[in-house]
Amino acid sequence: MRALLALLLLTGCVGRVADDQPLRPGERTREIEVLPFEPVSPLARRLTREEVLHTLEDSLGVTAPAAEADAIPDDLPVGGFVNTGQGQATLPDHVRAYSRLATAVTAEMDLAAFVDAHAGCRDPGCEATFVASAGAQLFRRPLDAREQQDFEALFAAVAAEEASFDEAAGAVLEAMLQSPQFLYLYLDETAEERVVRGHAMASRLSYFLWLSAPDEALRRAAEAGELDSAEGVAAQAERMLDDPRARRSTARFIYDWARLATLPNGDGLKPELVEATVAFYQDHVWERGEPLLSILTSQSAALTPALAERWHLESLGDGVRFYDTSELEGRGGLLTQPGIVAGMTNADGGEIVARGLFLLDQMFCRDAPSPPADLQTIIDGFLEELPEDASDRLIAETRLERGDCATCHATFDPLAYGFEQLDYRGGFRTEDDHGNVMRTDGWIPGQYTVSGFNEPYADLDEYTAALARNPEVQMCFAQRHVEHAMGTQLGDRQRAAARDLAVELVTGGGDYRALVLAIVRHDVFRTYAAPEEAR
Repeated sequence: MRALLALLLLTGCVGRVADDQPLRPGERTREIEVLPFEPVSPLARRLTREEVLHTLEDSLGVTAPAAEADAIPDDLPVGGFVNTGQGQATLPDHVRAYSRLATAVTAEMDLAAFVDAHAGCRDPGCEATFVASAGAQLFRRPLDAREQQDFEALFAAVAAEEASFDEAAGAVLEAMLQSPQFLYLYLDETAEERVVRGHAMASRLSYFLWLSAPDEALRRAAEAGELDSAEGVAAQAERMLDDPRARRSTARFIYDWARLATLPNGDGLKPELVEATVAFYQDHVWERGEPLLSILTSQSAALTPALAERWHLESLGDGVRFYDTSELEGRGGLLTQPGIVAGMTNADGGEIVARGLFLLDQMFCRDAPSPPADLQTIIDGFLEELPEDASDRLIAETRLERGDCATCHATFDPLAYGFEQLDYRGGFRTEDDHGNVMRTDGWIPGQYTVSGFNEPYADLDEYTAALARNPEVQMCFAQRHVEHAMGTQLGDRQRAAARDLAVELVTGGGDYRALVLAIVRHDVFRTYAAPEEAR
């Protein structure tokens, strides 16, 4: 079974198709190139606002004042996730916000207790102990000689202005909280083995699972060399998954994956859409403990009273409640949750286009073909030929009949057909505003199927079941979790890792815990490529 699945994943692997001509029913896909695995290139990434705030709370016991926390610029998603290093920028607004935050946090915390914990005394010479100990906690690794010297010099300069020991320590702390060593995650690029180990692995693991700094147990494991092996890393991951902080990561994953940040709130439903979507994912991962891919076919839904009303259901009570959807055709599983539907619909171009592009990206990890330069002229031309009360399906089918449109739209429009009965906020309907009956049939294009032939589906339940068993979907689901775990996008030469992890996802237990342990053991998480100049 394992070998067969690996073969299927290999043949369905994301890669470069020989040509971009749309497939028609009955046509087979071309061969898809699969590249051998290479480690990810070294990458330094900035902590997100959420990660900074969790780090301050967990490391210093301080909840940042709301005004200073809100002043940190929003993190913009790249490749779907806000922690992706490739697209991060540090702007003057970040610098000013970090400065204000460091000042506020130093003023809010019990500075005397912090000095006691890290210096143990206030005599001459104790400043070196304070700098080394406080720096190791905040930088998540021991300070090097230059850093130790620089912060001792700062301590001495402040003390020379007749400041007390604690005042000088506060100035050092404030400087550390604004330093790149605190605000960024780095890799040690000097090790010849190119293995992420020690304190670098402790940080990689903690910001994956807790969105925060390593705790004392993880730092001790790093110092003892326990994070230098795959099994040592997995042992710590097991422990960390049992900590309530692990729920931060899964909440952040689904929030970013579903693009909930972009939801409009004109009808006031955004908070409920977000809360219900996160609750649905958390319940599946942490309470049910079922195979992760079964979330696509789960016969349940998380709804508030307002969202239940949009599904024509009687409310089960205030707040988010879980509904059995086994008797509700096409209303169960991850992709039908109102927040997910709203997130995939929240784009220009009509529901089918927006949803098809979302599914192409988030379920198949594919990029859409580039549109022609005269796109608007083409759109205007065929819309003139359609009646004003044309349904979205008729418009989509008209696109596929035109060669200039089908080249692009045949790759993603059919992926969205099954969702027609769910409106832009996830509410259920049987007709559109013009009285057109909403359909739920469609097909998965052949370039995404194992057989190479278009795979038809009659309704949404049949479609989500086909997605759950599709090797490319399994690969993509694993890939998106790896990208979130590492804060980096995977290139063509890392997608083989997604294939390996999809095998584990399907045959190795299949739940979230099994996927996490497979990720942290894999070379994609534990190794890195040599810097470009050294190649």
